[in-house]
Amino acid sequence: MSQGLPFILVLIIDKISGSYMPLLQILSPLFKNKDLFILQLIICTFSQHCLTQEKHDSMARERINIVISTKSRQIDPAAYSFQLQAHFNRVFNGRRYHFLIVASLEEATEKIEKIAGKQNAMIGNLWFDSHGHYGRRVSMIEVGKTEINFNTIQDSPISIFIKRIGEFCDVETIVGLGSCYSGATFLVPAFERFPEQRMNGDSLMICMSNLMNCATVLGTESWVMTKPGIFRKTFALSGSPLKKRFQDTDLRYAWKNLGEWVSYSSLDGKFNRIHSISLDRNANIVLNHYSYLASETHHKRQMKYIAKLKKGNFETKYFYQYEFPINSLMEHTANKKNRKQNAGKVYGE
Repeated sequence: MSQGLPFILVLIIDKISGSYMPLLQILSPLFKNKDLFILQLIICTFSQHCLTQEKHDSMARERINIVISTKSRQIDPAAYSFQLQAHFNRVFNGRRYHFLIVASLEEATEKIEKIAGKQNAMIGNLWFDSHGHYGRRVSMIEVGKTEINFNTIQDSPISIFIKRIGEFCDVETIVGLGSCYSGATFLVPAFERFPEQRMNGDSLMICMSNLMNCATVLGTESWVMTKPGIFRKTFALSGSPLKKRFQDTDLRYAWKNLGEWVSYSSLDGKFNRIHSISLDRNANIVLNHYSYLASETHHKRQMKYIAKLKKGNFETKYFYQYEFPINSLMEHTANKKNRKQNAGKVYGE
């Protein structure tokens, strides 16, 4: 290189981008080592070319849709309703999406890698069927025994698994967080020894999009239902629960935003309010033609329930059962059982 740049390198740089040559003539006098400058320019050009090619390759690959649901450890009518509908719809509509029932985020990640890797495919739509818990006082999704919220997603094991899924995602991927309050930002009031706490659904969505290659993430400020017709582009995912405990003034924000969703992508860093969403028979996440509350029937029902909201309907026991994070709570319960069993053995001896 000290004796001058070989002629072949000049041909390469000219072949890749002739537009750089005028710039080279202007800037090269500013560099003492012109050969080094030209070589760095070539490397930058190749890097840009490779990134562009990689983007085009991901766009050209086959797109697959994936629906993830949690393997229930106890009787769960809502989960069973969703899973039955997903199974039957998949069977009678040509198995055009992958439906996974998993016990943990790790299991979900491994199955997605196997499916997408085998088909050399990118994820088009990814739906997390999950529960959200107001008593947990934070926006979250559950993937099996794994709780993902704005705090736990920053833990290494969880973030690594999500990032591995993100390798099959890009700006064309849509990720639906199908749990109640998944995109909520309202404040849960303080009471007794529990301080006021923000739901932080927006923070969860930002983290998810960052880890999943700028995928568009959808979250809701209200409830996600599992009524019949989930895969028929209806309002089966929209509505409100019937249980009295949800008719509490502290949940007024959720009642005011029935069926409302928010989208976010780290590509532009913007949150956008969108119409009610649904799934079609191929598990594509689609926007309904109009919002849930645009229906006069739905609006009247909403107003009826808002008028009956009463402070204290959501009993404090539902907060205390989530005193610990879910994983810690499970470990705490298991430890208590182990202590009882060990005590029994000691006393038996």
